[in-house]
Amino acid sequence: MVLRVVTSCCRLVRSLALGKQEPSREPNEFDDKVVSALSEAFNNVAIHAYRDVSPGLVELEIEVDAQGITLHLADTGRTFEPALEAKRERDSLPESHMGLFIMRSCMDKVTYRPGGAGAPNLLTLTKRFTAD
Repeated sequence: MVLRVVTSCCRLVRSLALGKQEPSREPNEFDDKVVSALSEAFNNVAIHAYRDVSPGLVELEIEVDAQGITLHLADTGRTFEPALEAKRERDSLPESHMGLFIMRSCMDKVTYRPGGAGAPNLLTLTKRFTAD
């Protein structure tokens, strides 16, 4: 369901940017990259943040305008240190550690704020739309 909502939001971005009532439903690189990044992020939360701890919620907030889309994922699971993953070379990453690399490859901006003291972890993914 989350991926369908985000796909619809990507179409809305294209509609706003291009001034069209109904953007094409054909596969689009913008949509594909945003959905791929969000899918990786969502999977990382489910697989890593809540591993061996009580299941928790994942909240998604979506900002849409003619310039692009920003997705905010919040969870109360384990934190991680993105700087450690950034130091690893892509070719040396095992398949199960490609999520952050994929997010950064697909999006224009990826930020992460670890939670603590009652605040959730917050991952923010931003993609600008440029008409081809």
